[in-house]
Amino acid sequence: MNAIGSVKPDASVVPRPHFTRDLGAELFRLPDGRTMGSTLDATYGPDGHLWILTQPYGDSAAMLPHVVEFDASGAFVGAWGGPDSVPAVNGVSQWPEGSEGIEVDDDNNVWVFGYKEHDHAVLKFSAKGELLLRIGERGVPGDDASRTHLNRATTCYHDTAAREVFFSDGYGNHRVAAFNSDTGAFTRMWGSYAKDPVGQSEEEAFGNPVHCVTLGPDGMIYVADRIKNRVQAFERIEGGARFLREVMIAPGTELWGAAFDIAFSLCGQFMYVSDGSNNRVWIVAMDSFEVLGWTGSYCDAEGSGNMPSTAQLIHRFTRDPQGNIVLIRPAAGLQLLRFDGIW
Repeated sequence: MNAIGSVKPDASVVPRPHFTRDLGAELFRLPDGRTMGSTLDATYGPDGHLWILTQPYGDSAAMLPHVVEFDASGAFVGAWGGPDSVPAVNGVSQWPEGSEGIEVDDDNNVWVFGYKEHDHAVLKFSAKGELLLRIGERGVPGDDASRTHLNRATTCYHDTAAREVFFSDGYGNHRVAAFNSDTGAFTRMWGSYAKDPVGQSEEEAFGNPVHCVTLGPDGMIYVADRIKNRVQAFERIEGGARFLREVMIAPGTELWGAAFDIAFSLCGQFMYVSDGSNNRVWIVAMDSFEVLGWTGSYCDAEGSGNMPSTAQLIHRFTRDPQGNIVLIRPAAGLQLLRFDGIW
């Protein structure tokens, strides 16, 4: 275990969540003789199962497929996915070439996203890997006006009661786009400040990528505009959305931007924003929508490796059922920030 505790701040500081860096925590157990590729994303399903999206490499028979499931105790359940797991369209595999994101909705269905040049299809699967729906088409991009196609979407929030799924779209587009989650029919879309994404100025529009869309504890939809270092909040209204507020995250950050991913504390009073460029997790008060501070994603005092800190990039993160933060690093795998309490 590599656990490093946090230091309690001055009593005058506004209370916020704090964490112990437990970077060596064992979050899952692989079957004997099996291995996984690079970890690109992970999430917890409604039953507490851990789902990991990987990028397998090489041709070893020991390498597990792309989507790997573990139960609430960390025991291996199964793995599936890959180019041969979904029907091709006009001879083109619809499985993404570059693994980007995975979401598990309240129906325990699994959504898979890709980020590479031709990865414009979003795939919805059952927990066993049966393809249920494809929205968009790999190799066929849609623009910001499209009601049928996407452009390298990154994540989704699925309102299972309303049967509507919202995509952050994406690496090529500058919008949130929503569809019926059973039929794939278009329902609504919006850009930054809830404006029509078509024709927005470069200064005003979401940047690329629109990296995350998720539901907040207040019922509002939150969008991470990664490269522009901001998170915007929206209320759903008939046929669209209403802009509510925004918060800047590490303004001035260059490289890949600071607003990578979004999660919320169990109590619902705080928003967490992962920042891959600065290797931090920012903490925002939900009432004031102001940044309260950050927790470092690692605290190594020294090391022997000859690798840049960006090799430890936090691509995404997720909150586990106990309120801890699980960091997802392509090179280093999953690492834990253990929730210590609010003070």
